[in-house]
Order: sequence, then structure tokens, then C-alpha cells
Amino acid sequence: MYNKLDNKEEFYMGVTMQEIAYMCGVSRGTVDRVLNNRGKVKPETEERIRATAESMGYRFHVSSQSLSVGRRQLKIGVLVNAAGHEYYSNILSGILSALEELYIYDITGISKISSGLDVDQQLHQLDELMAQGISALAITPANDSRIVEKLTRITNDGIPVTVVSTPINDFQPFSYVGSDHYCSGRIAGGFARQIVPLGSEVAIMIGSLKMVGHERRIEGFMDALQSKGGDYRLLTPVQSFDDDVISYKVISNLVSRHPNIRLIFFAAGGYSGGYQALDDAGLLGKIKVIAYDAVEPNIVQLKKGNVSAVFDQHPTKQGKHAIKQLSEYLLNHRIPEKRINYEPTEILLDESFYVPVSEAEQK
Repeated sequence: MYNKLDNKEEFYMGVTMQEIAYMCGVSRGTVDRVLNNRGKVKPETEERIRATAESMGYRFHVSSQSLSVGRRQLKIGVLVNAAGHEYYSNILSGILSALEELYIYDITGISKISSGLDVDQQLHQLDELMAQGISALAITPANDSRIVEKLTRITNDGIPVTVVSTPINDFQPFSYVGSDHYCSGRIAGGFARQIVPLGSEVAIMIGSLKMVGHERRIEGFMDALQSKGGDYRLLTPVQSFDDDVISYKVISNLVSRHPNIRLIFFAAGGYSGGYQALDDAGLLGKIKVIAYDAVEPNIVQLKKGNVSAVFDQHPTKQGKHAIKQLSEYLLNHRIPEKRINYEPTEILLDESFYVPVSEAEQK
């Protein structure tokens, strides 16, 4: 079951104890007792858990005892702008899931949640994390020179910083985990070319120009849309600041001023407000819409046929991957093979959620 390497055991964080517990129909604590030899479990249950763990590719790194003796507790700081935002909440969920697996190695997480792109709040929260003695940091940062300066000082203090989901300018992190935003924007632009004719008027709703990822996504979208002789009328992007009230206003104003819009690209949050604005204008389902990300408002409209495609960046995987890289460095001083780690973009269509009649009846 175990892959021995120099009398140590490799730990693969792609599979969690919780997932093994679900597959075996037992509690996470039972899985923990079996895999860490912590207590008595029925032989048949132990055999089933070990077989499931092996088949799923679960591996240990080193024993928790050897890690905890004579060693200070390691703390991974987490700062995610997840307040009221489902996409970033999913990143945080992945981070917390990965951190849960690290408690046996005396690694804990200290999480801070910021509101949107409040730079002053992020600066204050970074100071709080540093005061609590963090050993590493995972962050979804605002693109601001003060944030860059603060993160540079943290890095110079020997603390590895992994940037998750959105890169920032003029800062070299320990690693980056997220989308290749320019290429993912090109994917959206290429898809748009397939569903609206040449000469169409195309609108874009972006979250904020303070987010480098949003800027690059729009750049890729525009480049792809205009490539191969594409002749589209691209309107100036409007900002929603990931706020439904603001998105309602800007989309209402947009469709009122530009009645010939054929497609709207929802490149970031504020989706519910945007859809409500289209519905109130009698245009929901009449104007083509494509959207980032695979969050509830977009999936609901996709299933209803009001959205042509949703682009999924797999935020939960991003969060898990970020913690995996930081923990491997803290435990083994292992530098990532790739400092830039792109999560592929997946195109979701209404057919992505097709359920055969026989399965639907069973549900």
C-alpha cells in the first residue's frame, strides 16, 4: 500500500481522508485511526479502508510523531476576498479542505476573509497574520502597489507567498496557482465567434480593473474575437465590482443605450444583478450570454438555456493545490517544479448537466 522512499512515505494531497471516509461509508475519524494506527477498528473495516486508500492513490509523507517532536507548530496564513463571492468561497473551501489534512503534521491554518478589493483591509489583515507568526501565506491579492510592497517585505522575511487565482504586477511569488487568464479569455472569445455573426455588437462586464486576471481575460477575449478577420463592434467594458446592485445598474444602462447588442460576456461577478437587469428589460434569453464562473447564478441560467456557455476555472482545486505546494515546502523544503501552475479552463454547456431518463427516475 505504501510507497517507501528512503524509509519515508510519500504524501499525496489530491485525495483526502474525508473522501476515503465517504467511499467507505465510515467517519473521517475512523479513517484517521486506521491510516495513522491510532486505535482499534474492526478488521474488515480496516481492510476496506486500506484497500480504498490504496486504490485512490492516498499516500503518507512522514509519520506525524516524527514531525511533531521537537518542532514548533507551523502556520499557513490564508487571505481570500471571499466575503459574499461564491467563486472565492470555493477557493477558500479547497484551502480549508487541504489544511484539514495537515493537522497531524502540526500545520494549522489562520484564515482571514476580505471584502472585495478593499486594499486597506487586506493590508491590515496581512499585519495581523504576520503578528500571529505565520510560516507561509496563500493569498488572492488586490493589484495595488501597497500590497506589492507588503508582500515583498513578507517574502524578504523568508515566508513563501503563493498567489491564488489572480496574479499581481511587479511581484514574484513563491508560486502562482490559477488560470492563465489571457488564454482563458481567448477561449471565451473563440466560443463567442461561433455563436454570433460578424459585425455583431458585443458587450463585456468585468469585475474590476484592479484585478490583473480580469484585465488579461478581457485582453484575450478581445484578441480572439477580432482574430481571423473578425469584425465585431466591441463596446467599452463596464465594471460591476462583483456587486449585484452595481451590475444591475450597468447592464440596464448598457442595453438601454445599445439596443443592438447581440452578446454579453459576463467576465466576473455580479451575475445575479446582470441577469435580473436582462430579465426586467425582456432580453433574458434573447441576447446571447457567456460567463465566468461555474457558480450558482450562472449554472441556473445555463440549465434554463439563457446562457450559452459557462467557463469553469476549478477554484476548489486551485485552493488545494496552493496549500499542497506550501506544505511540501514547509515539511521538506521542496521547491515546486513549476512556479506557475495553470488550472485548465473547462467549457460547460447545458448538455454538461444532462441526466439520462433512467437515472433521473432513480433520483
